[in-house]
Amino acid sequence: MAKFVIAGSANCPYYARAELLADNLQTNLPDFRIHKIVKHPDDWEIWLSETCKKNGWSHTHSPLIWRELIDRGGKGVLIGGSNEFQEYAIGYYGITSDMLSSDMTTVGSENMETHVLVTEEEEYKQSLSKPLHMCITNASSLTAYHMLHEIASGEVLGEDTELSLHLLVDEEEYDVAQGVKLEAIDMACPLLREICVATNPMEAINRASLIVILDDLSQKETESWEEWIKRCAAHYMNYGSIINKWASSDCRIVVAGNGAVNLGAYMIKQEAKHIPRQNIVVPSRLLENRAKSSVARRINVNSSGVIDIIVWGNNGGTTHLDVSRGRVHGCEGAIWGPPFYSRPVEDMVHDNKWLQTEYRELLKSHKDMVEGSLQHSATSSEAHSIVATISDWWNGSKEGQIFSMGVVSEGWYQVPEGLFFSFPVRFQKGSWRLVQDLNVTDELREELSKIVDELEREIEVIFPSPNKVKKVADSQEDATAENKGEKVFGQPDRDGTADTKNSPLTPDGDNNEATRNVTLSRIIEESETDTREGTTVTETDKEG
Repeated sequence: MAKFVIAGSANCPYYARAELLADNLQTNLPDFRIHKIVKHPDDWEIWLSETCKKNGWSHTHSPLIWRELIDRGGKGVLIGGSNEFQEYAIGYYGITSDMLSSDMTTVGSENMETHVLVTEEEEYKQSLSKPLHMCITNASSLTAYHMLHEIASGEVLGEDTELSLHLLVDEEEYDVAQGVKLEAIDMACPLLREICVATNPMEAINRASLIVILDDLSQKETESWEEWIKRCAAHYMNYGSIINKWASSDCRIVVAGNGAVNLGAYMIKQEAKHIPRQNIVVPSRLLENRAKSSVARRINVNSSGVIDIIVWGNNGGTTHLDVSRGRVHGCEGAIWGPPFYSRPVEDMVHDNKWLQTEYRELLKSHKDMVEGSLQHSATSSEAHSIVATISDWWNGSKEGQIFSMGVVSEGWYQVPEGLFFSFPVRFQKGSWRLVQDLNVTDELREELSKIVDELEREIEVIFPSPNKVKKVADSQEDATAENKGEKVFGQPDRDGTADTKNSPLTPDGDNNEATRNVTLSRIIEESETDTREGTTVTETDKEG
């Protein structure tokens, strides 16, 4: 069987001639099939360029015709334009087109009118339902693959929420993502209104109300720590600028995947000025679930019965596990209590030494142990942890239960404002609230301080402190001035007084902003920047 694809601009007379010839061939040849792709003239050039680039073809005009080798697999074979298709039809089938130029023009105009009417009708049908636009990056990954069913089935975003799913991948992963798309369609989920694969971030993120970033930015063996941090920062800054311009103003962003994810959320926040900062989060649920499962195995209960274990800190770096408030439901004992009855984790484990030593070491090796047994990455649990976070954020969680999530600090627990840090939170429908009434021991406060230092060191690589820049500059200036006998502004004279009158450093913080801007332009010179007026920012309800 021969299957041909005829694509062209809706008003193109040569497309009209090729279409008529193809219809004639399909009518007279039982094994001849055609598929038509009609594009609006405004969209044709972009579509043609992307299609030819993907398939390695050289073709510059309408129509574009190729044969798909469905009997042998692989990509299609380019035929060419209208003239090449006529020669093909004469050579193989002895059939030609006798369509006059005037007829071609007339049919081309009719095709354009029909295309406009069909497009308007389709847009009207789609307007009757307003699907939620969701973008998943690195969508060819196994983590994204495992997320699909829960998301498309309505278990996550609600059973009445239709979904338009955009899968963003690199060009080399396009074919894999097409397979993921076909699998999603095969699931026949009624709420999956649309699914498409894109290699252009702007196309995938356009009008998105939910973005899940799954990019793998693990540190390479040949890469220094500073090079890795700069690479991560530039990558997320680019996302931030695109999100700022193209995403919905109330878009929610989940920064997962591998890499410096807390730093990534921070960089996105810097660039995506129109997105409420509480709408950017970093899931801690995978670390939290692993901590719960380790306790559950120790005391022989279902891991879902272990609650309120808190993960503090840097999701992409150092974290601190806090089991002091953890509780256990459904434990077997001499006395059975009602479902709400629970016991402290520390009482149930009854081995503080294990909790402080072996338990923490077990968690460090947990991932390697699981992946060693599986012989592949533990992507199923990772996918579920992300999906569960989104579900709780969207729909709310059990009343009173504490979870952990990386969110932007407002100075909570002495974590500097603006840093993304994993805190204890509670979920209500559509929002999260920080748990602020917890007592923090001196030991825990010391651990949190160390993690804050770690996060600030990451940011310092991107935005060097103006004080440090000034210190280096002053030391160099002092040495030069001393040799020349010159006066240094802001430094004591020989009489012990300092001349600050003409000091170029003002106390209003302008130098800090200048340093930041210079660093930004150096890190990513070509990232898009844009400002958008008239957007409405919806604040998430938070305590404090």
